[in-house]
Amino acid sequence: MEIKRITKEELKQKIDKKEDCIIIDVRNPTAYGSSPVKIKGAMRITVDDIESQSKNIPKEKEIITYCT
Repeated sequence: MEIKRITKEELKQKIDKKEDCIIIDVRNPTAYGSSPVKIKGAMRITVDDIESQSKNIPKEKEIITYCT
């Protein structure tokens, strides 16, 4: 499986084009709570919970994670 990094500009293009992808905000609760930046529609799963929550993440779509 290829894992690549994308820029915030590339992510914005995907959102603007309404590309069918899953966006996951993996920031810890403190970082999430103190940030004014939230992506509408993003799933909230912390890094520590990714493995246990993996069954809730659609595998047939591009998955994009982001943090601070």
